[in-house]
Amino acid sequence: MHQWNLMVGIREYSSNDRSLTTFILVGIVLVSSIILAISSSGSQEYSLVEISTSDLVPTQFLALFRLISSVVCLLTIAVIALDPKGLTYNVLDYETKRYGPQRITGTRRLSAFTMWSFTLMGSYFMVSSMSSWSEYFGWEIGHNMTWIVPALLSSSIASALLVSGTVTFLLIPEANARGDNIEHYFKWDSQLMHNGNVLFIFAEAVVCGYSLTFEHVSYPIIFGCIYVLFSAFNARRSGIYFYDFIDPRLNGSHIIHMVLLGVISCMFFLVLFLQNVREMSQISYMIAIVVICYLVTTFSNPSQKGDQLS
Repeated sequence: MHQWNLMVGIREYSSNDRSLTTFILVGIVLVSSIILAISSSGSQEYSLVEISTSDLVPTQFLALFRLISSVVCLLTIAVIALDPKGLTYNVLDYETKRYGPQRITGTRRLSAFTMWSFTLMGSYFMVSSMSSWSEYFGWEIGHNMTWIVPALLSSSIASALLVSGTVTFLLIPEANARGDNIEHYFKWDSQLMHNGNVLFIFAEAVVCGYSLTFEHVSYPIIFGCIYVLFSAFNARRSGIYFYDFIDPRLNGSHIIHMVLLGVISCMFFLVLFLQNVREMSQISYMIAIVVICYLVTTFSNPSQKGDQLS
């Protein structure tokens, strides 16, 4: 019971504003990750052929898949940003510190981590598509592609798993338990970004075939650090946090942020584990991916199930 009360207290406000402590810790992690990324960049050499081709499908088909995926991702983000009607989200009001529904429109909707993750994925597919088309047509591209593509892939796949897992295991269950309206999680754009994201990126991981290394963990951590710092800055401007648990003023904010950065690291380590499984058995690798996709995706509204049962 004592441990449960401790966890409740972590997500509550107290007289101690943990913002400074949280920012210092996040800053230390960010700088350390950047140093790791720079120091290990020379040891993560990939050839242009590795990042541009596949052993399973012809290069032009890989390039086309990547192009279509990038268009889907970036067009979805554009449609969301340009939608004048917006959508009602359950968000944390910065001033009142109350969590509840607000109508969010325009570019304010893009401050959600889900949007960042999907934009990152679209960027990965766009850059990797350019690499594949260049290989197919014989165009010359910069050697920087050999580290940019793996860096974007490592960040994209870890953040996609974090998004889908958080929505499935935290946001939807908590909102449903409070009796909040959760219909927005099951609209086409949310379904695409919460479920389609892992399907897209795992399809890419299966087809592209090249392996990430331990040092690539720095890239998803850097991405996560940049987001939480942006989120804190943006909350003062926009007046909202999309996720109440990343408010740095919370009593346990420093703990929560370190746990979240640890979780996104674990998502990346899961990818490394899957690569080891692939080396032992391609069938086991495919089964593991199917199981993970099944577990982290949510296609049906649990509140509607409750209504049907009642």
